[in-house]
Amino acid sequence: MDSTNIPKAEESCIVYPWEPCYDNEMQMKASFEDNYLDHLSNLKIESNPSPNTLTTIACGVLLNVTKGLIEEFCERGVSMVIFDFNGLTFEQSRKMLLEIRQGAFNYSLKKNNQVPYSITLVLDLGGSCITTGSIFHTTLTQRLIELSTNAHVYVTNDVEYKFKCTEDRIYVNSDLILQLKVNDRIYLDYGKIELVVIRVDEDEVYCMINRGEWLGSEKTVHIPKIPIGSTALSKLDKEKICTAIQLKVDVILVPGVKNSVFFNHVRKFVVSERGGDIALYAKIDNIVGLENFDDILPVVDGVFLNRPNLSMDIGHDKIFLAQKIVLSKCNVAGKPTITYGEYLNSMEISSVPTNAEVNDLINTVMDGTDCIYLDVTMRSENKLHCIQYASSLCRQGEATIWEQQLFTELNKKSKPKIDPAHAISIGCVEVSFKCHAAAIIVISTPGLSTRLITKYRPRCPVLVIVKHGKSARKLSVWRNVIALQYIDPIENIWSREIENRTRFAMDFGKRKGILNQGDLVLHMSCSEQNAGFANTVSLFYVSAGDFVIA
Repeated sequence: MDSTNIPKAEESCIVYPWEPCYDNEMQMKASFEDNYLDHLSNLKIESNPSPNTLTTIACGVLLNVTKGLIEEFCERGVSMVIFDFNGLTFEQSRKMLLEIRQGAFNYSLKKNNQVPYSITLVLDLGGSCITTGSIFHTTLTQRLIELSTNAHVYVTNDVEYKFKCTEDRIYVNSDLILQLKVNDRIYLDYGKIELVVIRVDEDEVYCMINRGEWLGSEKTVHIPKIPIGSTALSKLDKEKICTAIQLKVDVILVPGVKNSVFFNHVRKFVVSERGGDIALYAKIDNIVGLENFDDILPVVDGVFLNRPNLSMDIGHDKIFLAQKIVLSKCNVAGKPTITYGEYLNSMEISSVPTNAEVNDLINTVMDGTDCIYLDVTMRSENKLHCIQYASSLCRQGEATIWEQQLFTELNKKSKPKIDPAHAISIGCVEVSFKCHAAAIIVISTPGLSTRLITKYRPRCPVLVIVKHGKSARKLSVWRNVIALQYIDPIENIWSREIENRTRFAMDFGKRKGILNQGDLVLHMSCSEQNAGFANTVSLFYVSAGDFVIA
């Protein structure tokens, strides 16, 4: 019998540190193809995504949030919690943030080996908002009225009807309705009900109900293409900002931003109230802001894309275009993005999302968002399952990004002469691609090098070691970034300090399964203390000698 015909058992792929092996990990082959069709055709269904989620997850929380829930959020890698102070007193707001901070502290103490967990506290301002009045109750159990399709209704700003809304007449708290013209639209309750203007009278508007639905009390009213308010901040918003500054939040989401003048007005107020260390993100939630996005982008710390509100201005059929425009411009500018699109909403009552929701979230990741905002966690009974499902979808999307082209195009945008910090960060990312690095460790103070590195979208986590908790929490918004606060005393000898922080990062990476024996790690640090930016890059392999067992 010819021994050459005997089938041999398939040998496992032995990976040496200097020999790359194109296995099924993270769509490796497809990610570095030279053209788009080859990239798509080489995607593999059976490819394994990375075990580490690079896209950050933000969760919405309510007043009744508990420290136990926050501990569970931390366990599942949530980087941000988003809340509002609507209808809350200062004491209620303080209690809510105390629960969040206590939960993060408990997790750090019990399960994170006493490493402070950097969870970003984000205040969502309400902004100038038009709402309906209250439903007139004809019975004790009545809470809703039905506005039937093709019926007619008056919309008025006469306060006499503020608590007397019926099927025939709806109160709204704005005189902007009197600026409408025939055939203009009014949307009630986030677009569930669509009214078409037939006639504008002296103090009310006569409308046909183009799309009917049940309406409750004090629901949101949206009037497309009509700016709301003359200032970016209402009196109530200013009070919320002052509360946020006293309670030391990390990020504030500014709604209704239409141009840089509006945003600079907000920043000036925040700085005047001694909140200059708070990052301000512009909410792109109206067509005016979208049209002026090139004017807004340079002055903001980050962007929050509010797709549901924006879609009522530009139409649901064009929101995918707005997402691609906003996220691509933010990626080029190196500004972090949070995208809100009512993701996985069906999981409020179901354990499995719809196919459309799955595709929507993955496409958002592939479009380049830094963070996915899950507001379903404010309503779902199974919040943790929602987070785990979203993380798994993010990993699938991250693996299918065409890394070769993305890095090349971002690199081309950085034309000489750029500053040395920028140049060395680009080089670090390119080396991480070529060597298939398991992680990039950055020793930083303000986080400049970290922001530059993550701008170029490495395929591996970036472990940034900083001394200040506020810096760590603000960096946690960025994709790829795992910000670690180093709380040990500073060594007098800088080289020893670098060694201690590096060992701290390595130990953390091993405990979390990010780093394993034989993995290549890139290391960035300052050659001298207070050098201004990380100016030294080194490479080393993870050894088994100092392996830390959780």
